[in-house]
Amino acid sequence: MSSLPARISSNVVRSVAAAIIPKFDEADSESVLVLSIRIENEDLVARDFAAFMELIDHVYGRALSAPFGSYARREHGHFAFTHARPGSWELIAEQALGLAGKSPPLVIVWLVLKYLPSAILSLSQSYNEIEQGRLARANRKKIREEIERTDELAQLPAKQRAEVARLVNAVAEQEVALLPRVKRFMRTNFLSVSAYIRSRGSDES
Repeated sequence: MSSLPARISSNVVRSVAAAIIPKFDEADSESVLVLSIRIENEDLVARDFAAFMELIDHVYGRALSAPFGSYARREHGHFAFTHARPGSWELIAEQALGLAGKSPPLVIVWLVLKYLPSAILSLSQSYNEIEQGRLARANRKKIREEIERTDELAQLPAKQRAEVARLVNAVAEQEVALLPRVKRFMRTNFLSVSAYIRSRGSDES
């Protein structure tokens, strides 16, 4: 069982994966799931970049089936980028589908990075100004509206979109200490996030 702050079913995660990754359902266990994060590599503020990386590590670690505490204490097996491409940096993380389980953690990282900006502004600015439950409802609504506006997940059933919104909002609440720095980084340096499948052995360098 994952340590994510809100439950998201494996069916929803796989529905998301099928919606954003062509031929995901046809890929075999030897295929490799690739997460690509593009960032502007000029004027990188170290503390903001570090907060962005810490957020990714936390989401990935909590999405694993093992408790987050064991992930945090282990010496190996943490989230890692396999390589970076030149230009505007493209940071690449990979995981064999056969090792990813029913809810691939990289898909959950994609979800958070894709939709966190919808909640991050109001939460970080208003966390101490608005009653928490009311703010959470407003953020979930904002995330659902953003999902409905995007091509990737607009066709998901309303119940699944609501589950995604609950997860993203819960991550924002759990990581509220990081949010001011993450917000600055995503405004100034974050460009995009995508996911795709490649065959094992194909050249990705």
